[in-house]
Order: sequence, then C-alpha cells, then structure tokens
Amino acid sequence: MFLVNSFFGRCAGAIMAFALVAGCKTDRAPSEMIDGNAAGTVTVTPAAPAPAPAPSPTTTVSNTASPNGLAGETSIADNFDVSQWLIPGIFPSASPDTVGAFRFTCLSGHLAKDDPIVYPGQPGKSHLHQFFGNTDTNASSNYQSLRTTGGSTCTRSTGQSPQRSAYWMPAMLDGAGNAVKADWMNTYYKQLPASDPNCAVTLDASVVGKCVPMPNGIRFILGYNMATGTGGPADTNSRDWWAMGFDCVDHQIGNTSYTGVQHSIAAILATGKCPAGAWLRVFVMFPQCWDGKNLDSADHRSHIVMPPQSICPGDHPYKIPEVAVSAFFTVDENFFAGKWHLSSDEMMPGTVPGSTLHMDYWEAWSDTFKDLWQKNCIDGHLSCSTGNVGDGREIKGMQQSGAFPNHVLVPLNSIP
Repeated sequence: MFLVNSFFGRCAGAIMAFALVAGCKTDRAPSEMIDGNAAGTVTVTPAAPAPAPAPSPTTTVSNTASPNGLAGETSIADNFDVSQWLIPGIFPSASPDTVGAFRFTCLSGHLAKDDPIVYPGQPGKSHLHQFFGNTDTNASSNYQSLRTTGGSTCTRSTGQSPQRSAYWMPAMLDGAGNAVKADWMNTYYKQLPASDPNCAVTLDASVVGKCVPMPNGIRFILGYNMATGTGGPADTNSRDWWAMGFDCVDHQIGNTSYTGVQHSIAAILATGKCPAGAWLRVFVMFPQCWDGKNLDSADHRSHIVMPPQSICPGDHPYKIPEVAVSAFFTVDENFFAGKWHLSSDEMMPGTVPGSTLHMDYWEAWSDTFKDLWQKNCIDGHLSCSTGNVGDGREIKGMQQSGAFPNHVLVPLNSIP
C-alpha cells in the first residue's frame, strides 16, 4: 500500500514536501517562516502590469452568525453506517512537534464555474474551479446539503462519506485549451493539544488564544481577493505572502524541492530548476484565529485571521485547527512554454500567472469522525496519517493504493 504524509509551509532549509513525520510548526511569526531561492538562469518576462482592475462583482453576504456559539451549525446526524467507515490501522506515534496532527490525501474532483460561498445559488457565475472533497459541491451547496449528500474524493467514494467537507481553488489552465487536474491533494489538520498551557480549553471569553474544535459549517477564503485586487501569494503587504505559494518538487514522493518556495507560477519557471516530470506544488495554510461568533463574513475572510506573533488577537481569540493543503500538478511542455496560469488570472488582465491564487473551504465533517481525530490525534498530541484516527483505526478510503492519477487534461470546451 502506498502511504503518503506531508510537510507543509516554508520550513527552514529544504522544503520537505513528503515527510513521514508531523509537518512544520506554524505557530510562529511570519518572519520566521519565509524561505525561497533566487531566480535561476531562465528568465520569464511576465506581461506588463495593467492599471488596477475594477473590482469583480460579488454577491453581498452579511455576517452569518453561529447559531450554537463555538459549536457552529446545529449538528446533523450521519446518514450512513459509521462502523463501515472505520478499518483496522496502526497506532500512530507521538507528534515530534508542538502540535497534534491529522493527515490524509484526496484526489481531485470535478471542475465547475460554481462558488457556493461567493456566488451562492448562481451556477456558472464564477471563474472555473477545481473542487476537492465533497463530490456534489455546487453553486447551491450549504451545510445541510454538504453533510447529507455526496461522496468525497478524500475517501475515494461516491454517495457517502464521513468527510464531506468541500475545498476549491481556481482551475489550473495549460494555455492550450485544457484544464490541468491536480494529481492529488495532501490535507493536514493541526492544532496545539488541549493540554498545552498555550492552548487551554476554557469558556472564559477573556482568555486569548483558546483552542476549540473546528466549528460545524464554518467557511472561509484565503488568498487573492477578486473583489479588491489585493492579497494572494505575491502581495508582500499581505500575510498571504507567507501562507501560500508554489514549489517544484520531486515526483517520486521524495524530499527534494528543486526551486524552493516561490510566489507565482512564473517565478517557478524563472528559476530554471524545475525539471520535466516534476510536480508543481500549490500550497495554502488557512488562518486559525476565529472570532467565535460568525461562520462567514461579508468578505468571507474577516471572521478568521492569521495570528500575529502566534497569539490570537482579542477580537479573534479562538484557535481552530489549521487546515493546510498542497495540490500537486505534473508539469508538461505547456508549463515550460510559460502558458500555465490559473483561471482567476484571466479575470485580472496583466497579473503574473499564479498571483491570483486563493482557496475556499467549507467544513462538513461527520461529528463522530471529527470528534475522533480531534480527541485522539490533536488533543492526544499524536502524528496521525492516512486517515488514522489515533486509536488503531483508519477512515476507509483515505489510503492511496497504487499510483496517483497523472496529468489528466480536461478540454475547456467540454465543461458547461
């Protein structure tokens, strides 16, 4: 069986994209997390910057208050046999880091011009997205529909899954009429355990930095803001600059980073160090500090922020598990020709390819399974991988058997 774990973020020294232990600690100041290599011998000249684009129209959404305080949406009972989704596994080792970790891999899902967070109920309104997780995510999705319908690319299933959360990002385009599907995605939930003195579980709202489980139904976006033209991996004035980016890594599930972390697809190509057959890694580390009141906000960002100097601010005092993901794309001749870009780049003429990177997340875990990995892996300070829930059992379908899909192209004219 082919088992994969992963490092995420900008670790000091080499970027270890596929380690067999817990990933880099991220409870650190942004200045401690920055890494990157200078450009190499190949020069790519991006299009000259255009005047600031007019903000893209969005649907006005007011803050969505949590109906049950820190718990989030009202729990929805599982509509499947829980016992069928837990299989024998191994007992994970203690985490070598300060955080407890729960990791698994997902395959890429469908492509659609939908965005249930930004354009709810408006199919075809958005730029093209690559979806992961829930197989039924669409423009009309909400917490109820996500929890009760669809399978998941994270459990290699249709119809049912204990992991119906949805993730989506702008589709990768090859500049030759195709969308490039991600070969796979590594997903990583991590948090200080409840026993850590820096993360005491308490109901005292005056305490800064409390750790709480992932609220039911919380959703948010990290990265480039299509409405304002700000943020994203290339914006040095934004915390996005160190929380997301690109890397070119070994295709053999090894430890080699050829380029170091860069801030655009163009910058990866400009290093001249990304070889044929490598993976372009696109990574995102979502914020942790939640206001404890809202499951969404008007800009889909303000209710959850990144911790300045590792301490959550008083107006966002609750630390939820950090969700870190890496999507992997096999590079091809169109990549080396400088044609690859994100679908969202096309909405902002003149932007450097990859600079409009952003990612959406909508939580829809089974409470039963979320409680297991929170209690055993996070609060038990373990390093859980391949969907291991920390008690000698694993979630069925989160283990990759055989090779991942490789470089699947979907003609754009075949997508509604």
